[in-house]
Amino acid sequence: MKKLVSLVALVVLSSSAFAGNKEKADALFKQGKKLMAERKYADACPQFEQSMKLDPGIGTQLNIAKCYEEWGRIGHALLAYQAAEKMAKDANDNRAPKIHELVESLDSQVPRLTIKLPKDSKPEGVKVTLDNEAVESLGTALVVDPGPHTIEYTVDDGPKKSKIVPVERGGDSEVTLDVPKDRVAKGGKGDKGGKGGGTKGDGGTKGDGGGKKGEETAAAPGRNMRIGGLVLGGAGVIAIGVSSIMTLSARGQYNDALNMYCMGMKDMCDPMGLELTHDARSTANTATIVFLVGTAAVGGGVALYLLAPKGAASAKHETGEESARYIVPSVSKDGGGVVFGGRF
Repeated sequence: MKKLVSLVALVVLSSSAFAGNKEKADALFKQGKKLMAERKYADACPQFEQSMKLDPGIGTQLNIAKCYEEWGRIGHALLAYQAAEKMAKDANDNRAPKIHELVESLDSQVPRLTIKLPKDSKPEGVKVTLDNEAVESLGTALVVDPGPHTIEYTVDDGPKKSKIVPVERGGDSEVTLDVPKDRVAKGGKGDKGGKGGGTKGDGGTKGDGGGKKGEETAAAPGRNMRIGGLVLGGAGVIAIGVSSIMTLSARGQYNDALNMYCMGMKDMCDPMGLELTHDARSTANTATIVFLVGTAAVGGGVALYLLAPKGAASAKHETGEESARYIVPSVSKDGGGVVFGGRF
């Protein structure tokens, strides 16, 4: 008899808790609909998500998707529509075909981002986050929202590195992390082999004539400078390209924020508008810095290439003295630059 009474009490309490959750879920759902009608998507979408946790339903899931879609976060919207489609199929709901059409129409607009490791590198010890969320499947295309994304990663618990990657609507982007291919501990067999090879090379050098070797050594500085100039200039061109993409993305984000949360005016922004416009300005400032660094790299690369000696003969004056031209970076508390000097 006592067990029966306890069971009845448990059923009553469970029913009461369920009814309470449903009432809270309904209140959150209504609040979400009201906020979405006012285009306050940053507040509306979390209301729908909380309602979904308390009382899951296909209709609530569809409203989550619609909220994110109207907000412009179409990556989140696609995932929400896909979840709603699965729920409808599992329940044999007649809305499943219509939801599938929504998924297909949105899918081609949603960008993907693939985070990869260099070829033959080991994933062990590499920890990656995308916008502060852990990434478990490297090398797989991830559904993301349009705009800049922050990738942070560590290798073997080393210092944290980060990258900001702009992604356009409907685009596919790939990022290869800067991870060493060979992270074997020092003192392995590879070190011994390298040392032995060097000894043999020294022995061969003794048997060779010194004239040819001397000519190759004299020509090497000019060749190395030209290669360095090309590499530095190429890196500068890439940096300028990245800064252009970041600038366009920031401009679009800023304009969208003004239209959605500021009524088209800079001094009428709600809290979400202030946050988004601030983020857009920060991205634009970062793009400016990247552009300046890229421009400096291009200039330095051109200087290195043009100032490189053309050969052994051009490195000497008529007096027989070798020239001593140099170009090195200079950094001080007031800024940085390039110092050029030497004997001509």
